[in-house]
Amino acid sequence: MSQFGMQMPGGRQSRGPVPDVYTALMFVAVVALATACAVLWINASKVGVNGSPFELQQQGRIQLKR
Repeated sequence: MSQFGMQMPGGRQSRGPVPDVYTALMFVAVVALATACAVLWINASKVGVNGSPFELQQQGRIQLKR
């Protein structure tokens, strides 16, 4: 029957959407990127001017927190 494009009633039960491998990999990538951003923010705050991760120090006058 399948050669004519016919389907048997109840032959294929429909299931709800299920996350696949690509969804899991995307979730892991988002978690890894968020962790990397947090680590970068913390370390940039340590070397930034007045604890700000966005301000650059002047060349030749670099001071680090202890």
